[in-house]
Amino acid sequence: MHKKQKNNNSLIDSGVIIRYFVLWFILGLVAFGIKKVVLRAFEASPTHEVGNGILRLAEVHNTGAAFNLFSGQPEMIVTVSIIALIVITFFAVIWSGKLSSSSVSAMALLSAGISMNLFERINLGYVIDYIHCEFAPGLPVCNVPDVMIFIGAVCLVLSVFTKR
Repeated sequence: MHKKQKNNNSLIDSGVIIRYFVLWFILGLVAFGIKKVVLRAFEASPTHEVGNGILRLAEVHNTGAAFNLFSGQPEMIVTVSIIALIVITFFAVIWSGKLSSSSVSAMALLSAGISMNLFERINLGYVIDYIHCEFAPGLPVCNVPDVMIFIGAVCLVLSVFTKR
């Protein structure tokens, strides 16, 4: 019986591509589920303390991007988000045969975070942020997709520089 061997010179690996899209989908569902639970909790009370006051959950409507940049320019934020998703997906597919598992996971985290914020921005005109870091008052209010974007970006940079 003929076994399929991976060509180490190939840049495209369908298994990696499938893993990227499945992970993107699952992470998006996780972010969506958490958002639903948090918004349902806000129906009972407008704020919630988490971890002995380490975090506070309270709803904030963010019409801008990170750190409320480009507030009032939703078309630009949507366009940049779509371009980012296209670029990340393009590289995930084209380089799939050369990407490490950590790079694929980081790209899926980025894609899930960007797409969930994009979905919300298109449907509502803003993103609902709700995580207030009480231990670091200077940090902006964020949401789970923002955390995914941050962690994905840091992991991707680390995986590129450490070749992992």
